Amino acid sequence: MKLPIPDIPNDPGDPLDWLCRADKLGFLLSPVDGSLEEFRSKVEEMRQELHFELPAGEPELPPDAAELPPGIREKAEQIVFDLYGIRPSWVLAYLSTRETGRFSAGVTAIYLTDEGPWAPVIFLSGAFRTKTRCRGYDAAETLAHEMVHAVRADFPSEAYDEYFPCQVHKSRFRRAAGNFFRKWYIPVLFFCGLTFSVLRPEFLILPLLVLLRELQLSARIRSAADKVREIGLRPMPVLLRLSDKEIKMLARGKLPACLSESGSLRRDLFFRRFQAR
Repeated sequence: MKLPIPDIPNDPGDPLDWLCRADKLGFLLSPVDGSLEEFRSKVEEMRQELHFELPAGEPELPPDAAELPPGIREKAEQIVFDLYGIRPSWVLAYLSTRETGRFSAGVTAIYLTDEGPWAPVIFLSGAFRTKTRCRGYDAAETLAHEMVHAVRADFPSEAYDEYFPCQVHKSRFRRAAGNFFRKWYIPVLFFCGLTFSVLRPEFLILPLLVLLRELQLSARIRSAADKVREIGLRPMPVLLRLSDKEIKMLARGKLPACLSESGSLRRDLFFRRFQAR
């Protein structure tokens, strides 16, 4: 697969312009990134890795790997751009049932190198070779879902690991309940608790605690979205670029530094790219 290596022209007079260009391509400045120069260096290292199909020194692609059918990537990129303002055309993606397994429609693998840079590689089920839908999943939506995972790979997040990827789906159920499956043990606790409660009613405490936690997370991100909207920004692109801690602060009515500190690169980026019209 030969993808265009993203070019980010550097204007020394406007570092924010460079940052906006990088952000639009899916190179996101995360809360844990250091100075702008350190971030530039990281992005450049990642761009160098993209000259290879996989990071240098990594294993070869699985033997069943195949190119994506025409049109899927373009549709997926448009979905992600419309929702989050990102067009990650550089993210490698292949078909490979060996990588996804028989029961998954798509996965994102993060390849690391000894030197530090990383690169995401997406694998979709081989069933998409001849079908546009597999196990109820649309091929373009599945690729868009995995693209969101890929660009957020550096973010310190656990509470909303599946929330943002699931927002790309047309299904209301997946958008609302997808984050429930962010960790394998969450649905296990919920459904096992329900099952065992038939014999021992006290087991109901398990699904009740899980449900309360999910309702709390859902209410928190809705409150954070309202706060972002109040300050004149589009909620979804901004929330995607925040950490769990920053989303929690917003939900409590406090602006994190990335939205309140004058001169903050992330704040300037948000207001340049995502002001509500």
